[in-house]
Amino acid sequence: MKKISIAALLIAGIASFASADLISVSVGAGYEQQKISGYAKNGDTINYFGKINNYGGNIGYLGLKDKNNPYVWVKFIHPIPVLPNVKLQYTKYDTDGYSKYIAGNVKIGKVYINSAITDATTSQTINSYDATLFYEFKPVFADFEVGAGVDVWQGHTKVYGAEQNTGVKKYWVDSDWTVILPYVYGNVETMQFYGVSALGYVKWAKAGDNHHYEYLGALKYTIDVPGPINPFVKLGYKYKEVYGTDGDTTTKLQYKGAFLELGAKF
Repeated sequence: MKKISIAALLIAGIASFASADLISVSVGAGYEQQKISGYAKNGDTINYFGKINNYGGNIGYLGLKDKNNPYVWVKFIHPIPVLPNVKLQYTKYDTDGYSKYIAGNVKIGKVYINSAITDATTSQTINSYDATLFYEFKPVFADFEVGAGVDVWQGHTKVYGAEQNTGVKKYWVDSDWTVILPYVYGNVETMQFYGVSALGYVKWAKAGDNHHYEYLGALKYTIDVPGPINPFVKLGYKYKEVYGTDGDTTTKLQYKGAFLELGAKF
């Protein structure tokens, strides 16, 4: 929450420079559902990030819960044709949970778990720092943005539980990690009809078997008020998936859910 407060103060300060149509600044903040799914897999051994009702053999789970978390963003659009515009966003992915059984012989983060774990408490926190460079095109019926960016995930994963064979409890995973997710970017927003517009974007990257996908769709209502500030409300849905391999381990992590956002254009 401290990071969100600092980011909000920075956005407020930056937005004050937007005047006389020299630069357009848009800001937004909201909460999104983050329904977590996916797995860490090594051969026939698999651990799901969420919770499963049945397990057996080499199948386990971390039991991480679905949560709602905040995000904040700021977008700068300027009149210089050759220079790209900029959008910056911070998103929090923060969850914890409980697992009756985590399968061994698999790597979670940078730590290899060589024995099955029972009665485990788990947690995972990700701070997402996302920067997009883009060009804007404005035909009559819609606004288009095309560009590229990078989403840097700084995460921390914890697993504390008892070894199945001995019953001894310890931290099996307590590690920081960083993932860099580059992508190409496309965004479209329709013209307004009684203040309502539809919008959506795609962030996409693929290299061999590794990929990163993010899709968003929303309805936006812009409130007509006197003055240079145009407040708006967004309601939509976002899906994010990261898939990659690290040695013998394959990891697939997904977040999806609805979001509600308040913002303004200056």
